Amino acid sequence: MPTKLPKWQQELFATPIWLLQTFASVVVILIVVVWLLKYTRFGREFWHVLRPCLDKKLARRALLLISAMILLLLTEVRLNVFSTFMTSGLYTSMQEMNASAFWLFAAMNASVVLLRAFNGAVNDFLDQAIAIKWSERLNVVLIERWLSDKNYYRLQTKRHTPDNIDQRIQQDAQDFIVSTIEFVRGMLNSVLTSLEFAIVLWDLAGVLTVFGINIPHGIVYFVFIFVILATFVAMWIGKPLIHQNYENEKLNGDYRYSLIRIRDHAESVAFYGGEAQEQQSLNQRFAAIIRNKWRIARQSVLLSGFNDMFSSGIKLFPILLQAPRLFAGQIKLGDIQQTVQAFARLQQALSFFRLFYGRFTVYRARLERLYGFMTSMEEPHHSQQPQRQISQGSLKIQNVTVHRANGDILLDNLNFQAAAGQSLLIKGPSGCGKTTTLRMLAGLWAFGSSGNIWQPEKAHTLFIPQRAYVPQGSLKHVLCYPNIQADNQTLIATLNDCQLPHLAERLDEEQDWQHLLSPGELQRIGFARVLLAKPQLILLDEATSALDEPTEAHLYTLIRQRLPESIIISIGHRGTLDAFHDRNIEIVAPMECD
Repeated sequence: MPTKLPKWQQELFATPIWLLQTFASVVVILIVVVWLLKYTRFGREFWHVLRPCLDKKLARRALLLISAMILLLLTEVRLNVFSTFMTSGLYTSMQEMNASAFWLFAAMNASVVLLRAFNGAVNDFLDQAIAIKWSERLNVVLIERWLSDKNYYRLQTKRHTPDNIDQRIQQDAQDFIVSTIEFVRGMLNSVLTSLEFAIVLWDLAGVLTVFGINIPHGIVYFVFIFVILATFVAMWIGKPLIHQNYENEKLNGDYRYSLIRIRDHAESVAFYGGEAQEQQSLNQRFAAIIRNKWRIARQSVLLSGFNDMFSSGIKLFPILLQAPRLFAGQIKLGDIQQTVQAFARLQQALSFFRLFYGRFTVYRARLERLYGFMTSMEEPHHSQQPQRQISQGSLKIQNVTVHRANGDILLDNLNFQAAAGQSLLIKGPSGCGKTTTLRMLAGLWAFGSSGNIWQPEKAHTLFIPQRAYVPQGSLKHVLCYPNIQADNQTLIATLNDCQLPHLAERLDEEQDWQHLLSPGELQRIGFARVLLAKPQLILLDEATSALDEPTEAHLYTLIRQRLPESIIISIGHRGTLDAFHDRNIEIVAPMECD
């Protein structure tokens, strides 16, 4: 009769079949779980964030990476099982004074440790590779959607606009990806480890007597029941953390934005002497963060205290439950050690959801913030717009009505036209729709307008605001924003024409030009762009308010000489502007200006 192989050898030889069978089972279970999750709020939100990141090619790569992650995870679980058998062999050989068996198991244990270290390193690299690839794709999706269809502008006009969009794109997205990988890995590890070590513990467990009732393999039932009950209690304690962590992200984003505003408007704050007011505002915002942190701290202490008490208290149970069998000679010291290890692994695996729940509340908050941001960009904007037609070299506004956000009429029956080479100056009281007229011409007014407009293509229209926008980068990039093509010689000549000769030698210099240049220099940069872009329609919104009158006259004369066929529409309050325009249009709102 053939000798029965030791348990560790049976497990070793069965490993290839186990890996194949378990891999197939995990894939089937994952498919079922994913199908069930789509009927939950969490599943719908998660899929809404994930779906835009996947096309056919990326989906295949993702499946390969996930398959590799599962296979490595299965290998890790299997090595952990082998480790308990090697440790059991070590202790049993010491108890039996068997030196040769001791060194054999010591060598095998060292091999298992090395394999686990190598498997762990590959696992970590794979996790980071998945995170990097996913982060790259999600960032592209969020940026493209935010910048498309003027969403970055339109969201600011909404009553319930998402807060701290920069934080959602950068921090929330990155943390969401890392936490997702940790959660999926932990969940799979928890399920697989629970099943494997439940089997190991089942073979080691004897009869557990409770109140005179004998329960075969009772230690296995014991750990499952206690951990599941503890998990439900932990979820009940930690549930308020979901909302509190959501508020924490929002409040910190608001505080960070307030700090950035002071930095961006440092000179204005300094001129006003508004340090005390700014400090009071910052203190109030930070106080809100602190109040919420105290709420989080109190709830987290309850949750972590419960988890620590449970985790520490349950460690002695496997020894206490197995000791009578050792004293009765039914098992050996190695079996006790393997029981402790298997019990600890099983308890730790089953406790994953309980221990991870505190971090899951943060993860849930970030998912909701990303989901809310993405859905806000997908909401249709059905505001009525004027009928637009392309007209080369002319502009005509016919019977245009513009509405306020509440639906009231801001501008009614607006009519004017300009042929090539003509210039119009729009005047009127502050707040009565002058800039709104330019926004409507640019297609940016989100609250509804009607009528008919004939104008040049948007590609041949250039808008210059009161404070020109300056992107990050070199001065050359600043001048050519957004897509002007010009060589250095042309740029230097244009700077000289716009009375900016001191900047001519700094074209390749990268600075924070938005804050380095004065308001007057920024406005001259705007006129330089006009000369470089040569648009058919030029919209100037108080574009010379920071300039002295001689410079204003020079720049208006310059663009009229260089661009004789361009249409100029200006907004301004200065009487000196009349001389540079063919006609004035007085905007009169149908109701009192705000």
